[in-house]
Amino acid sequence: WQTPYQLWLQKTGRAEVETTEVMRRGTALEPAARHAYEVETGNVMQPLVLQEGDYSASLDGMTLDGELIVEIKCPYKGQASSLWQAVEGGEVPEHYRLQVQHQLMVSGAPMAHLWVFDGHRGLLREILPCPSDFEAISAGWGAFAPFLVGDTPPPLGERDTRERRDAAWQQAA
Repeated sequence: WQTPYQLWLQKTGRAEVETTEVMRRGTALEPAARHAYEVETGNVMQPLVLQEGDYSASLDGMTLDGELIVEIKCPYKGQASSLWQAVEGGEVPEHYRLQVQHQLMVSGAPMAHLWVFDGHRGLLREILPCPSDFEAISAGWGAFAPFLVGDTPPPLGERDTRERRDAAWQQAA
């Protein structure tokens, strides 16, 4: 969701995390979604934050034995959402897949469940660890971490800037 520059701003305290209506809805539905997941699967899940070296992960749930984690998504449009449609079709969008791979890497769990919940019904997708994703995540963090340590912003990308030619900007310039 973020560019390296946007993440750097957040990690260095120069920008706050924006909370959108979609995020607030997901947070509000998460306990009900976890309960529905537990009823559906019989797994008892404990939410927690883990830290392993330079990495941390906020887990929506993990079994007490650490063998399974769950990532809960409550899309704003429910069953009409692109996420619901993708998971129903057997796919996991890349940004969610990488989020879960990061959680698997930090937790060491041998399996994760992605639980997509519409407020009444859920879809479950099993995700196994992928060592090549772990390598890519580690390489990405390795490239980003020096910007944090040096308190130097990473280069701006296309999504970090926008060109303006409107009358208000022309007048201000």
